[in-house]
Amino acid sequence: MIQAKLAADALARRYPEHEFILVPVGTHGDRHPTLRLTDSAREGVFVKELEQALLEGRAELAVHSAKDLPTMPTPGLELAAFLDRADAHDVLIARPPSTLAQLPSGSRLGTGSPRRAAQIAAIRPDLRAVEIRGNVDTRLRRLAEGAVDALILAAAGLERLGLLGEAHELLPFSVMLPAPGQGALAIQAVEASQAAELAAGIDHPDTSRAVRAERLLLRSLGGGCLSAVGAYAAVAGDELVLDAVVLGDGGGEVLRARAQGVDDAEIVRQVTARLEGEGATRLLRTRAADGPLAGLRIMVTRADDQATSLTQALEAEGATAVACPVIAIEPIEVDADRLAALDGYEWAVFTSANGVDRLLAQLQRAGRLFPVHIKVAAIGPQTAARLRDRGLNPVLMPARFIAEELADALVAAMMPQARILVARAAGARDVLPDRLRAAGARVDVLELYRAISPPGLRQRLAQHLDRVDMVTFTSSSTVAHLAEAIDRPLPERVAVACIGPITAQTARDLGMRVDIIAQEYTTRGLVEAIVRSRTPISA
Repeated sequence: MIQAKLAADALARRYPEHEFILVPVGTHGDRHPTLRLTDSAREGVFVKELEQALLEGRAELAVHSAKDLPTMPTPGLELAAFLDRADAHDVLIARPPSTLAQLPSGSRLGTGSPRRAAQIAAIRPDLRAVEIRGNVDTRLRRLAEGAVDALILAAAGLERLGLLGEAHELLPFSVMLPAPGQGALAIQAVEASQAAELAAGIDHPDTSRAVRAERLLLRSLGGGCLSAVGAYAAVAGDELVLDAVVLGDGGGEVLRARAQGVDDAEIVRQVTARLEGEGATRLLRTRAADGPLAGLRIMVTRADDQATSLTQALEAEGATAVACPVIAIEPIEVDADRLAALDGYEWAVFTSANGVDRLLAQLQRAGRLFPVHIKVAAIGPQTAARLRDRGLNPVLMPARFIAEELADALVAAMMPQARILVARAAGARDVLPDRLRAAGARVDVLELYRAISPPGLRQRLAQHLDRVDMVTFTSSSTVAHLAEAIDRPLPERVAVACIGPITAQTARDLGMRVDIIAQEYTTRGLVEAIVRSRTPISA
């Protein structure tokens, strides 16, 4: 309530002609004070009911601790503003008063955060982390009663409560990196609403830039607000400086990375790549028995060479992934003249990671390099990542990862009558080249591969479909090939999850019931949509 009043007061100062009224809402986390956060089946235990109040019109703005917000946005809502960030450090409070270094071996350290517990264990493995829940007053009382010997709390929360004087040590970032968003208050509203517009008027730009980068990093790593991930970004002039840490259970492994620059997305990408290169994905995997998808058998229909990331992401959430590729990738040979003609294009547009691999493989066999003057566009982050892995830097990627959005972004960026090469699969939709041509571009389509049915598909589907709970589709071609290979409808109990609206429409056109559509059209977005379907917004 104190944090909500801070936001209401800031709004009232900016808009004295409006009245801002606090509407208390109890949350799942509030109603279950003994629930261990690491045992919760979902993130956002302090968030979802507030979001529901926005969606139902019972409130127009919601105030959140930014560190509590799940990384996946809620459809129809936006983070309209961030207030000026308070101190993002964590602090130690001990009885009797002491610093972290002075705590006796075996001391019980109260925290409900895997991030805090792991970072303390990395430097003081002789201390014992004890799960503790409740508001600040409750935790301080537990400390006074002797339930624990010390507490770790956020400096910002204590400061807002007027209790910062209780702290005995401000833990430096070298010891304890904060949770992404720690110390910041986020104001959420219905997308494009008047309330969102009002909130934007009190947004603190540096805080917004820093917290959005921290949240993007957490999302890029595939972690959540309950992960053992610390991150802190600061704005220095025009540049963003981002520090991050990923820890294994018990603090036995500690991975750190830092990057600095003016392109926030590139800084996040660099930090993510360094952490993943050192093994962050392995450390962040949830225990299968406790994951939100535990007990689900989910079919992965992607081609074998593309299925690994989806399989691992599903298994990290507790699912049993059943590999049943319904397509195989068959390269299409491009004649030497067409490869030589690449020099004449101003743009090369890639609509899949497969397209990147096939074109560069053929150039390599022909002894050619990709022309350095060509600007490169990618339909989404996975394609962009593959380009970067192969030494090409995409300069354009749409906000939504579909052909229509890519065409609009290119039309805005290209020169009149630009020469554009669209590298894609055979049989892909023509919406992208058609829109570009309508805008005056000179477009050539280069078909580099085709999706074919692998041998024995019908028999494998017959074995698996009666034993899985869900089928995932990551392209229209996976839908079409599965539909062609089965001689009956999908079993009623089998749910269908699609990577985006185009794939979903193909499934519907072929008579399938679509249960889940990813909001972000990536592997990670698909997995998050499946997890979200298991943890509905209403508690």
